[in-house]
Amino acid sequence: MKVDTCGQRNEKPLTDYQIKQAFEYAEKCGMERRQIIYLDYAYTSYSAHDDGLVIGTDVFPLSNPTSENGKLTYKAAIAHEIIGHRNAYLKGWTQEKGHIFSGHVAEEIQASVRAARFAPDLAFVERIQLLRDAIERLPENVCIQQIRNDLHITEV
Repeated sequence: MKVDTCGQRNEKPLTDYQIKQAFEYAEKCGMERRQIIYLDYAYTSYSAHDDGLVIGTDVFPLSNPTSENGKLTYKAAIAHEIIGHRNAYLKGWTQEKGHIFSGHVAEEIQASVRAARFAPDLAFVERIQLLRDAIERLPENVCIQQIRNDLHITEV
């Protein structure tokens, strides 16, 4: 099995140094080392089932992506999973069902905004990329102000 990002993110196995960088940042975001695994045949994701983080090859961007998500650095991608998805899940703030559109889309938007606002040690440009990722995920004719009250984006 191989990760297929349609050319938007890295699909090749990570180097030992890249894996080390990803693990260190995940720990800085609150994960314990025992909760993190690297798989070169899986996508980067948070699993609420076992409170674990899978780091996949797609955690790193490519040099010329065309989507906002494709531009996210490894730190922004990890922050999206941990600060965005994990921390919201642990507080019971998941978007299981959306009000204007699907809960999955609302969950992804919420995760990117939360990561932009609350993740440690992100550069300003990484925070902007996460906000642009959230905006890019919005359905046509919906603006963030319309759903702001439904998202848990104001507290850590």
